[in-house]
Amino acid sequence: MERSGGRIFARSPVRAARAVLIAATTLALLGGCSMWGFGDEKPETTATTTPASAGSPDEIDVRRYLGPNYCPEIRVLSGAELMRRYERGHEDDPNYIIWQASVGKTARECLWDLQGGLTLKVGVSGRVIAGPKGGSAATVSVPLKIAVVKYREAVLATEVLSQDVALPAQGATVFTQVKDILVPSPGQDRDYVIYVGFDIGEWDALNGEAAPEVVVVEEEPPPPAPLPSAPPTPSVLPTPDDGFVLQ
Repeated sequence: MERSGGRIFARSPVRAARAVLIAATTLALLGGCSMWGFGDEKPETTATTTPASAGSPDEIDVRRYLGPNYCPEIRVLSGAELMRRYERGHEDDPNYIIWQASVGKTARECLWDLQGGLTLKVGVSGRVIAGPKGGSAATVSVPLKIAVVKYREAVLATEVLSQDVALPAQGATVFTQVKDILVPSPGQDRDYVIYVGFDIGEWDALNGEAAPEVVVVEEEPPPPAPLPSAPPTPSVLPTPDDGFVLQ
């Protein structure tokens, strides 16, 4: 009900619903923020979520507007942002790279349920390019990894993914991977970090780094030599030099 000049008016249900929708949209626009980058500084406590369309463009996922105004920072794990495939015997030689992959952009969104549970929607995109030894079009498998940690205390969740990428001959292509990860509620803490990168080397997510690893592609073994053909079976009985001796 509204009062104006001593008169009382009933607020239209349509106007009320429209006001709620406008308020939610404004909140989403003001609170939207996406972070990406490198390093291992302690996470910022003011990181917020990045709303994204759920299902269809007209659908609103109410989980975006539940829970605290907090979404963990996302970082590319140092040492896991780049991977190369080499021919055997030519490790670390750029002239013998078969293909190379790199992480480009990252994004995350926080979805809260009514019980305070937190689902992280994590997105990773990157680029795969053929190297000097690429030669022909091929489908390559790019290993990705996501780790959610409580800063230097515990690893909360780990996801290992495999992305198949169609790589043209002497060309490049992009890949995108999105994964939902359920983690415990942070409560009043603001110290979660999401690490993404390639599943190579030894990951030390608590310290935000990975030991580098050189990956080598096995050369195709040569085909086995054909077996010698069997001698032809004679069609007539051979005759001894001194003739047959009948017994």
